[in-house]
Amino acid sequence: MDFGSPKHELALKQFIIAMIVQEAQADQDFSILEKKYLTYAGKTLGLSDTDVAAIRLNPKAFEIAPPPNEQERMNVLYYLLFMMRADNNISKEEENMCHHIGFRLGFRRDMISDLINVMRECLDKEIPPNAMLELIRAYLN
Repeated sequence: MDFGSPKHELALKQFIIAMIVQEAQADQDFSILEKKYLTYAGKTLGLSDTDVAAIRLNPKAFEIAPPPNEQERMNVLYYLLFMMRADNNISKEEENMCHHIGFRLGFRRDMISDLINVMRECLDKEIPPNAMLELIRAYLN
C-alpha cells in the first residue's frame, strides 16, 4: 500500500476506528458515552455511520501494520487515550489494551503510562492544552 495514497488514508482511518472499538470493548462495557465518542471519531475522520458500524462488527478485519509516520501513529494513540476516558472511567483492561496497542505502534511503555496518567488526572476536567505535548517532548529529548 502506498503511504499517503487515498487507499492508505482510508485504511488508516478504518484502523483508528478499529483500535478504539477494541479499546472500548476491553472492559466488556461499551458504554453510551463510548459509543458517542466512536460516532464523533468516525465523523472527525470523515467516515460514515455505516462504515463505523461495519468496523465495529469486526474490528480485527481492519488492522494494518502501524504507519511509518510518527504523526499518524501518535494520532492513533490520541484517539485511544480519549476513548479510554470517554466514559469518565479508566478500567485496568482499557489501560492494558492502550499499552498493548501503543507498544505495537512503537511507543515506549513509560510514555504510554504517563499519557494514561494525564487522562486519569483529568477525568472530570478539561485536559490542559499543552499537558500532553510537554509530556511527549520529554521523551523526544
